[in-house]
Amino acid sequence: MPDLITKREACEHLRFDFDEDSNGDYVTSDYDGWLSTWIPVVSEQVALWVKEDARLYQPELDSSGDIVTDSSGEPVPAIPLTTRYVVKAACLVELASLNRYREGEGKDNVVTPDAGWGYSLNKTSTALLAPLRRSTLA
Repeated sequence: MPDLITKREACEHLRFDFDEDSNGDYVTSDYDGWLSTWIPVVSEQVALWVKEDARLYQPELDSSGDIVTDSSGEPVPAIPLTTRYVVKAACLVELASLNRYREGEGKDNVVTPDAGWGYSLNKTSTALLAPLRRSTLA
């Protein structure tokens, strides 16, 4: 699964210093190792919570601007894959929380178990992603 956010987006959101090459692409940061570890983790965590990879990406639109669906009525992701803005926002919020509470001590921002099972993300990320989550029955 591709990362849902880039290192550049993460550095800008977290206000980390980074360098750019002549193309304006991200080159390096003092937090490069940390970002290399946690961006894929957050991307996977968000994908697992949403439960369907196609919901993470902008849908394909037909010539009249309507969303293209497959035979089961699910939206078809546009090619090339473009991460939805709300998914990027949730990943960045989750990454910021992980940066602030690196040892997991900030549990007050996590949805509590009495709210139900399955809330592995913080409250803000959960709220952003709730409309995209595929519902399932136990």
